[in-house]
Amino acid sequence: MKKRTSCTLVTPTYNWPEALELLLLSIMNQTILPNEVIIADDGSREDTKKLIADFQNKFPVPLIHIWHEDIQNR
Repeated sequence: MKKRTSCTLVTPTYNWPEALELLLLSIMNQTILPNEVIIADDGSREDTKKLIADFQNKFPVPLIHIWHEDIQNR
C-alpha cells in the first residue's frame, strides 16, 4: 500500500475576502486535498473573520485561522 504524503497549505490574507473566498473554493475543488489549511491573517477586518468562520463549517479539512492585530509603524 502506498503511503500518502502529509501536506499543509498556508496562505496569507489581509482585507481582501473576495480573493480569499476564491482561493478556498479552489482548494475545495481539488482532487487531492491538503491535510489542513492555515490562514495567516495580518489583521483583517470582521468581514474576513466571518467568511473564514462560514467556510470552517463546510470545509473538508481543518481550516485554521491565525490572526494578529494590524499594528502599523509608529
